[in-house]
Amino acid sequence: MGPSSALAQSAWVPQRGEVAVTSTYQSLVAHRHLFSNLTGPELTPIEEALGTDFQSNSLDIGHVRAHALVVEGDLGITDSLALTGGLGFITARYRGDNPEDPSYDDGSFHGSVQDVLLGARYMVTRGAWALTPFTTFILPSRDYVVLAHAAQGLGLNMLEVGVAAGRILTADGAAKGYLQGTYGYTFTESPTAEFSLNRSRAMVEAGYFVGRVSLQGLTYWRRVHGGLEWSDLHGDHDDERFAGHDQAAATREWRYAAGVSFQLGDTMSVEVSYGGLLYGANTHAAHVVSVGWTWGFQAFGGRPLGRGFK
Repeated sequence: MGPSSALAQSAWVPQRGEVAVTSTYQSLVAHRHLFSNLTGPELTPIEEALGTDFQSNSLDIGHVRAHALVVEGDLGITDSLALTGGLGFITARYRGDNPEDPSYDDGSFHGSVQDVLLGARYMVTRGAWALTPFTTFILPSRDYVVLAHAAQGLGLNMLEVGVAAGRILTADGAAKGYLQGTYGYTFTESPTAEFSLNRSRAMVEAGYFVGRVSLQGLTYWRRVHGGLEWSDLHGDHDDERFAGHDQAAATREWRYAAGVSFQLGDTMSVEVSYGGLLYGANTHAAHVVSVGWTWGFQAFGGRPLGRGFK
């Protein structure tokens, strides 16, 4: 995730009739899997199965490289209500000695259209402060592979509800930056009755304007309320829970990102960012480089672009 939060969860909405189309390319590299409970006095099931006391929850069991292209569109229905839609394409490759699916984890890239995003948000306050409840629905666009290091995603239906709050920072009557925060709770489809996979996430983002340049940074936290601890697996594909261990992972992570955005004109901007991991369990120690492009235009309403926040 880059410094610009997803359109579907932004605290601000476009003015009536305004459309913003964003295309984002991401390059992800993950060299380590992050387990949990591998440093205690007793061996975990996976350590017992492999006959090794790892003394660490960060294990190198192969490298994952992925490329993603995500296209989103944001439409202002009114000056307070916005609708968002998005679609992602993912291609990934695994290289290592521990394939989960030999036909996919064969050292080659495997790609697929991933998930469809549909969202709505309503800004209840306007001006320097913005308070915006939102809801987002994510559903797989097709039946893609979910059991492989090179899998394209989780393949689960999700419904998130939350709220975003933001403030425009001013000095001498001019906008100098912004600060916004988001909390969302996601009701998540579970492939097994054994685990609830509902999850929470929170994000704090800040930006500082220098002419047409915006310096941006964020920190992002996510936790699955329930799920499967990877360290409780028995280290082989015969474990009945292995097939769903990525979907059912009890993910806990804290990430960061920083970037810069360039305003090329009244209707176009580009953005470059880098993100990494501060803490994680039942996830991957991934580093992400993102490059994005946004184009805006007025579909109806007849007002110049960029006046939606006033």
